Amino acid sequence: MKDYALYYARLGLAVFPLKARGKSPLTEHGCRDATKDTGQIERLWSRWPSANIGVATGSISGGLVVIDLDVDEDRGIDGRETLRRWEADHGALPADTWLSITGRGGYHYFYKDTSIVKNRAGLYEGVDIRGDGGYIVAPPSIHPNGRKYEWEQSPEDTPLAMVNGVVMDFLAGKDLENLGRPFEAPEKIPEGERTNTLVKLVCSQQAKGLSDEAIRAAVRAENEAKCIPPLSDEELEKTVFPALTRYQKGTAPYSARYDRGSGSFKPIVKKGPVILTSMDQVEEETPDWLISGYIPRGQIVLLAGDGGAGKTTVWCNIAAAISSGNRCLLNRMEADNPFTGRFAEPGVVMFFSSEDSPRYTLKKRLREAGANMSNIFHLDVGNEVFSEIKFNSLILTDLVAMYRPVLVIFDPIQAFIPSDIQMGQRNAMRACLSPLIGLGEEYGTTFLIVVHTNKQAGMWGRRRIADSADIWDIARSVMIVGEAAGGLRYLSHEKSNYGPLMDTILFRVEAGGLVFDSYTSKRDREFMQAAQAARYQAPAREEAKSFILDYLKDGEKETSDLDEMMKAQGVSGETLKRAKADLKKEGKIIYFSRGFKPKTHYCKLASHTGSENLT
Repeated sequence: MKDYALYYARLGLAVFPLKARGKSPLTEHGCRDATKDTGQIERLWSRWPSANIGVATGSISGGLVVIDLDVDEDRGIDGRETLRRWEADHGALPADTWLSITGRGGYHYFYKDTSIVKNRAGLYEGVDIRGDGGYIVAPPSIHPNGRKYEWEQSPEDTPLAMVNGVVMDFLAGKDLENLGRPFEAPEKIPEGERTNTLVKLVCSQQAKGLSDEAIRAAVRAENEAKCIPPLSDEELEKTVFPALTRYQKGTAPYSARYDRGSGSFKPIVKKGPVILTSMDQVEEETPDWLISGYIPRGQIVLLAGDGGAGKTTVWCNIAAAISSGNRCLLNRMEADNPFTGRFAEPGVVMFFSSEDSPRYTLKKRLREAGANMSNIFHLDVGNEVFSEIKFNSLILTDLVAMYRPVLVIFDPIQAFIPSDIQMGQRNAMRACLSPLIGLGEEYGTTFLIVVHTNKQAGMWGRRRIADSADIWDIARSVMIVGEAAGGLRYLSHEKSNYGPLMDTILFRVEAGGLVFDSYTSKRDREFMQAAQAARYQAPAREEAKSFILDYLKDGEKETSDLDEMMKAQGVSGETLKRAKADLKKEGKIIYFSRGFKPKTHYCKLASHTGSENLT
């Protein structure tokens, strides 16, 4: 708890301790004792190490405003439903901001406001506003019911959003008396009001449970008939239709399932009440592995890496092994002849790649990896249907149902996200990827998604794929491919929901495929830090090399004298070590010794001759 309290203070939030598993302050003056001082926070949580974390809202935390949506099943109150009905009339609150789940299943929406917002309870049914003089309970505090407060969108995932006009209307209790009244677009919608009005129309239709296609058709009709001038299709896609991903439908009148007999999808109309299943009727199961430790069966798995790091070669190696039943890089192995011998029953593999040509690149790599080509299926990027293959598309569901693949590969992730969804939209990404979970449960299919990483300094692991934060959360296993020293590549296991992290694999990419080298306990973090250090040290190392060569122009020198001279020049021991190693490797200097017990060690330019005993 102390670590989290210090973390929030670094974000500029004032914190104070609450009773363990409670909401009551432990300090004398409650939220007025909130502080950003790290020393004070250390003392408070050293005294109460299990204390929950209170975050003061308002000006003390830089203008923090929190919309608190409460859920009370006993009283029939649900602030989430209240917000949904309000947004149907007025437009959606900004979704790209901090968002936490409370202990009772409600939500805290975090915003920043430069004006003074007062605390206000009961603004709407199940909705409170936390501003000046108020506070909220922050993750990972524990509710009195035993549940944890959790981040849905944490400060690491997205920046804190500023309030906009929609938030200000909500905070002001605008049109409180009309809350829930069906939305009707005016006869004429002037420029400046078009986007907001059409977004309200989308939300109102969402609340009624209409399909996306029906909503799009209705919005386009209203746009053409009433907007002056009408928004273009591009403007609708960019500013209006993203509201379709804001909420689930108010009802679920239509779903579909693949029918093997007809070879098409049949609608399923849901009738009657939804019946829940008690946990005593659930059969407990242990995880099933497609590749032990690394890839669980029937789940979403992530393979990330920089361009040119070897992602495609790795997934081709995995696909080849699944298709043939042989071992692959991820199977525990020894360095001698690791990829030979039947390992499992062959299975069907399906891949969709928008980057590499099956004819010119992928077939060669699969063949060299020992693939059974008759078990591998793909759709060419030139096929007109390829652009319709999305994570949530019925076409994909149809293909999985027909071919029953053990493994489906998507390379890269961007090509298979619907055009109206941005990778940074957590809720939208979750909804987009959720169908894969259902397919995995129904058919046992594993989905391997390839993602590009960034090379920003100080980034590793999860942060290297920050643009697609939700794919990390929904994936059950994450692996990152990168470049190590000495021409090696690494495959680092960064996340596993079903077991311990596996060893990092070191390998080479050579003509003919992958060559296993060894295992290491290092992770992506250590490799990235080493690469960053090497970039920073490179200029200093070159200067050190030049100084060494200049210093040795007059003849041989004792190595101890050279080291002292370099130290006097401000050269670090590590930089000196690397500089000398480079010069020796380049054949520019040599080392030798004279005498006996103790020997005196010397170095000189390789171009100088003389008598010495080489060590």
